[in-house]
Amino acid sequence: MSAENGRRYLLVTHIPFARTPEGPVRVDALWARDLAGLVASVGPIRVAAPELRPGEAMETWGPTAALVAREAGVSFAGFPPIARRTDLWKWPRIRAVLRREVAGAALVHTSNFFAPYVGLSYAHDVAVRSGKQTLFVIAEDFYDMLAWEWVRPAGQGWEGRRRRRHLEKLDRRVRRSASTATLTFLHTPAAVARYRLAARHGVAIRQPGHEVEDVISAQDLRQKCEEAARGGPLVLIAACRHKPLKGLDLLIGAVALLAAREVRVEARLYGQGEAGDALRALAERLGVADRVRFPGALPPGEAIYRAIAEGHLFVMPHRTTDFGRAFFDAMAGGTPVIAFRTPASVETVRDGVDGLLAPLDDVEGLAEAIHRFHADRALLARAAAAARERGLHNTRQAWFQLRAAWIRSLFAEEVSR
Repeated sequence: MSAENGRRYLLVTHIPFARTPEGPVRVDALWARDLAGLVASVGPIRVAAPELRPGEAMETWGPTAALVAREAGVSFAGFPPIARRTDLWKWPRIRAVLRREVAGAALVHTSNFFAPYVGLSYAHDVAVRSGKQTLFVIAEDFYDMLAWEWVRPAGQGWEGRRRRRHLEKLDRRVRRSASTATLTFLHTPAAVARYRLAARHGVAIRQPGHEVEDVISAQDLRQKCEEAARGGPLVLIAACRHKPLKGLDLLIGAVALLAAREVRVEARLYGQGEAGDALRALAERLGVADRVRFPGALPPGEAIYRAIAEGHLFVMPHRTTDFGRAFFDAMAGGTPVIAFRTPASVETVRDGVDGLLAPLDDVEGLAEAIHRFHADRALLARAAAAARERGLHNTRQAWFQLRAAWIRSLFAEEVSR
């Protein structure tokens, strides 16, 4: 793609940025990696996003932020952040920024926005009315996630009904964008199941976060499997935000069930979050505090891949149908995955090949899956080898190249008109 066309790629996002006095822009570290991959595959891009004021705190998905240099191929157009309903007065200014940026773009890339930024879908609508090429990304199974985290806690009263109506409205908004977008990327198996018929042209994307160089070496994998074959305790790894929907309480319960059967395992729960204190208290209450460790959060990249590779099993008992990139991170470490059976996991983890699936929300089933690998170390070695092989072929670069081919086709259509 030429530099000229690359500069006409507009990405509208709710992910904030902050300018530094030195020039680089500060963003979430995981987001910075995605931007770098996008630039490498399609050329320079323009990002329209909330711009934080100097000194304003930045919330990130992971534990770190990163700097994006001016030379990185990404330029930023800022608009006022939205924090609450009383910020409605900011929307005329935001829409003015979006109209200006869309007018100068050849391709407009938007996604399923979360509250309070659902109104950023305005950029997609303006682009459609203007005859621009549009890329729409459904990056999470937001419906199930919000139903679990936001609607469910509100109960069956007025507030619960209000939230359900809001979620249904958001669902309709996503379907409308998918039905009018030139191309829709469906980033999770659950998104494919829910929105493929609504999309004018939908494509499933399974984008991992790792590259070939992040995959465990054959020698290190052999050593890990040989060590496991000696019959010691299995090391269970989980790496995620410590939130109720991640099911880490059920993992701790599974460790306790195994302890009662005199099956010793060690769980390392990397990450941090609102449920951290409750999880530590649960481990104490169940008598497995000596078997459940909380090493803290790790930065994206080498540190997390190394931590996962040091484990024998990656256990992610996610209670909704979203999976992020965690399963693929595990496979890069030659670490078989144990997860609950959901539309996300069943289309990602090959049950009995590179992992095992347990019945949803079933702590005993989770314990049984762990015990199966504990008792059958040959199965563990085969699954570890299959996971590594999957990691070698399913890389971030490979998916970015495939995404880029589709995106370039949109620019080609725009130029040919």
